[in-house]
Amino acid sequence: MIKIINIYGRKTKRFLHFNELNLEIFVLLLFAINSADSADRSSLTNLHLKTNQPTVLDITTTTPRYNPNKIPRSLRLPNTTYPLSYHLHIVSYVHREEFQYNGNITIEILVRESTNEIVLHAKNLTVTAISMRELNTHVTLDDLTYTYNERANFLIIHPIENYQAFEAGQRYRLEILYKGFFQENSYGIYWMAYKDEKNGTVYEIATHFEPTSARLAFPCYDEPSFKANFTISLTHSNYYTAISNMLVRQIEPYIDVNGALGGIDGPMLTTTFHATPAISTYLVAFVISDFVYISEEYHGVLQRIFTPPHVADKGRRALKNAVRALSKFEDYFGIDYVLPKLDHIILKRSPAAMENWGLITYVGDALMNWDDVGSSKMQFDVIVQNHEIAHQWFGNLVSPQWWSYAWLNEGFATYFSYVVTDLLYPDYKIMDYFLIYVADDAYSTIGIRPMTYYLENSSEIRKVFDSITYHRAACVIKMFHHAFNQKTFVRGISQYLRKYQYSVANELNLIDELQAAIATDVTFSQAVWSKNSVRDIMLSWTHSSAIPIVSISRDYEYNTITIKQRSKDQSSLEYWWIPLNFASASAPDFQRTTVDYFMPPVPEVTLSASELGIELRIDDWLIVNKQQTGFYHVLYNDANLWLIAKQLHDNHTVIHPLNRAAIFQDLGYRIRNNNLQSVDVIFKLLSYLQHEKELVLWVQVADTILYLCSTLYGTSSRQMYTKFVRQLVKPMFTEIFEKPVQQNLTNTEVFAREKIMEIACWVDLPECLTYTHNVVRDRLVDSEARRNQKKYYGNSDFSDTLLLCLGMRYLHDGEFNAMLNTLSNGDRDTHPWYDDLIYALRCTQNQTYLQQYLNFLLGENSTKSIMDDNESMMYLVYMLRSNRAAHTVVWQFLEHNYQVLCRKDCFLRIFNRIAEYVPRSYLEQFKYLRQKIALQPKKVDENEFLIDVDSPSIGRRVEKSEIFVQKFNNQVYEWLQKHYVEDGIINFI
Repeated sequence: MIKIINIYGRKTKRFLHFNELNLEIFVLLLFAINSADSADRSSLTNLHLKTNQPTVLDITTTTPRYNPNKIPRSLRLPNTTYPLSYHLHIVSYVHREEFQYNGNITIEILVRESTNEIVLHAKNLTVTAISMRELNTHVTLDDLTYTYNERANFLIIHPIENYQAFEAGQRYRLEILYKGFFQENSYGIYWMAYKDEKNGTVYEIATHFEPTSARLAFPCYDEPSFKANFTISLTHSNYYTAISNMLVRQIEPYIDVNGALGGIDGPMLTTTFHATPAISTYLVAFVISDFVYISEEYHGVLQRIFTPPHVADKGRRALKNAVRALSKFEDYFGIDYVLPKLDHIILKRSPAAMENWGLITYVGDALMNWDDVGSSKMQFDVIVQNHEIAHQWFGNLVSPQWWSYAWLNEGFATYFSYVVTDLLYPDYKIMDYFLIYVADDAYSTIGIRPMTYYLENSSEIRKVFDSITYHRAACVIKMFHHAFNQKTFVRGISQYLRKYQYSVANELNLIDELQAAIATDVTFSQAVWSKNSVRDIMLSWTHSSAIPIVSISRDYEYNTITIKQRSKDQSSLEYWWIPLNFASASAPDFQRTTVDYFMPPVPEVTLSASELGIELRIDDWLIVNKQQTGFYHVLYNDANLWLIAKQLHDNHTVIHPLNRAAIFQDLGYRIRNNNLQSVDVIFKLLSYLQHEKELVLWVQVADTILYLCSTLYGTSSRQMYTKFVRQLVKPMFTEIFEKPVQQNLTNTEVFAREKIMEIACWVDLPECLTYTHNVVRDRLVDSEARRNQKKYYGNSDFSDTLLLCLGMRYLHDGEFNAMLNTLSNGDRDTHPWYDDLIYALRCTQNQTYLQQYLNFLLGENSTKSIMDDNESMMYLVYMLRSNRAAHTVVWQFLEHNYQVLCRKDCFLRIFNRIAEYVPRSYLEQFKYLRQKIALQPKKVDENEFLIDVDSPSIGRRVEKSEIFVQKFNNQVYEWLQKHYVEDGIINFI
């Protein structure tokens, strides 16, 4: 061993371990490493591969006398060192079905604080050699080894004996040779294959690193705040091409381990790309494939759509959209896209579309065949593409400091993809779709977690990419975009992007830039909150897991308004800064959506109309939250609702369509929670719908109508209620369905058509029953008519499952028997409608058919097992959840077949879910049935248990419906009886 002393002017112990490395090779490699600079790393890589020897230090045989794993560790990287640049070289032989690859990663590292270790991530990689040298002195550190921390995926490089080996301010070059495997799943570097008529099976590799999968591909600092420049080299067959985040710098013939050009089965190339800007590891990307591309350059940015050769030229419309969208984002935020190119590539599989900087990956048929698919499918693809393009600013140019702030990426990309799409394609009415798709989902996420949420391990990080991060965040961003004045908000966002470009940010960085923009807006010069309260305002939303309910009541004598707030989550006592704006009969301006009044985080305030800046007469209606820009529910007192109802009957167009829709969305909450004084005003509001043509409103009222339809099942009111709703929905159904189907439907139109059809059929509108029954006949019975089904029923935009379900409500005996025969004799794997048929048959209203259906799926004499026990048992839950006519049948089936069902592994778990639908009228019978089940021998998992006889879960799914019937059925009956005329016409006066 050679002892080296006083490298840094102090005594240290450093050792070289030669092992099998002969002196000649050692001198050669040491010279190469000490003399190589960042411009010739590729030649050094080839040198390693030629010699097939470790670089300087063979760490595989070193036994450390210091174990870093004995130190308690966070799952987060320490901040003692930082990567400045990476040089990554991957050698792939995937073209010959070899799924292991050779990797070489060189990282230039800055030491921020003196430390005895360098910690980075690696997972499922085999390290073969490590070398490190200090860049100022070119001295090689030769007494190093490494330890792996499996819990944190940490590769810890440290001296064999414990001492402070890395000094603050020094820069080091770390080189690691390793081997990895291309993954079969779609994370890290993964492989795919497809069949090509000319060349047979063609393989390709691609990457998906978000959020923590870069460590599966190469050792790195795999956290978003550790940004660095990447230079990437990919060695591959000359039959393939390679793309990455940046444009190609050079392509060279590859010299293999024997010093020959190419590999054993043909020439190979090494493609090297230009260095990226500072970029987080999760945004690094590359693809090796035989794909071809079409391209267009605009304002100095080259955009390309890559597809397999057999679908070349299919992405023309997607390319046009990409060019337009990128330009619109640049104009909207006043910040240019900073890379020279932006590629879009369609992959056979991927976890999702991914916004890698300069190389966006998509899955399936996204971006292709836009001329051949339904318009709504194309619109959805446009949103997806524009979402990923938005990420080039939100996430790529400015990245989140940590995954707690993932909503800074996904929330902004979601919301502004809709904004820009609306600017580019106003005929899509895409902001209506935002309400019925994004906002509706966001309103359903209560009490899960707030937008800003601390987490550490990889599984938690993956879970943060949910509807809260995407949809709730988008709704909150939309709210403040409007409340803070749209131009002012965008100016603040632009300042934020400029200030933190090529860097990382957290929510306070964003909020402070918005505060700076708002402070200069003369619109808010008199508002106290505008000077220094934006932090408090926005944090009350980003750190809340609940949603506010705002209650509005009026004192008509003194013309005051009392505003109350509470959480939709009844267990929460939190309060928010809530931006409110107002419209009234005297001032019906719904266009200005800037905040009129910020309600502070208190339970209640009472102010005069003049204090709120509202023009309001005693007999005026008042509406809060113009165009549903705020992310909260609004509940009005009955007196104000009567005034609104009068306006809707007199001239409903005075009130903005989105506010008309909001009235029914918010009423739905009151109805479901039995928060009503009287149903009279509810039915007065509903009765105007015979004149309503706005689709977004029908979407938002549909669930309320259907809820009442289900709740009133079996009551004295049900028959009159269904006749009432038939009169409401018939004009809209006739207008939509009794004419040829349009082929260019928007997303909102498709969704509204489904909702209107669902309402019409569930109240037995004859025209709807005939229409959907024809669908069942054409698709499942009459093969000849199936050829013409597109003419009558449109394209794949429409939900086949819903159509079939509604068409199954009233079948003839021969038709139902034909369905069961198809299930008995058909092949689930090959029949195109098999699964849809199984699912749709649950919708029949004939109790004899329902009994036969359950016997076929689960009965003791069932002769064909078409699904596993868990899947078939779930149909009991589906029927209870969606078909009131099936409830009696399900309970009878359980009583007669519980002995057979108890032998199924999953029975207890399913039975416990079924218990949630027990009505009070059946409670004693249920307890008796449960007692008999408890005495049966059962196949059970050790974690399964039989629900307790006094469990509060029993009947919880039907409890509110039963309370509604108990409290309001008589009122519903009296209202309908009073307004129903013998000839079947509702008197709406």
